[in-house]
Amino acid sequence: MTIHLRLQQLIDSLGISVLEFARQLGEHRGEKVYHILHGRLKPRYDTLEKILVAYPQVNGDWLLRGEGLMFKVLSSPSAAITTEERLRNMEFLLFQLNERIALLQQTNDQLLAEMKKSVSQ
Repeated sequence: MTIHLRLQQLIDSLGISVLEFARQLGEHRGEKVYHILHGRLKPRYDTLEKILVAYPQVNGDWLLRGEGLMFKVLSSPSAAITTEERLRNMEFLLFQLNERIALLQQTNDQLLAEMKKSVSQ
């Protein structure tokens, strides 16, 4: 999953508009964020840093590389993620697993077809 898709998923999970997200990053208008979301721009380091400062519950590894959960699992009660955020994390993980299963099924089908073709020759 590309970074612009992860950003869109984050905005959706936060339940805010793109404009509100941009404002939380110190942007007056949402143009830069819209350009990132549509793949016209890649986020710069300072933009990614602003996201992690504005939303400390976001997992940096997930944001940068797509690894792990979207939100951090913290042990202190004041910083704990909500049940809703945990459910979103689980939904995202299930979505990723379903994508991988579909890809594996497609690969399996292709290999089976090649094997049948080789046997018939």
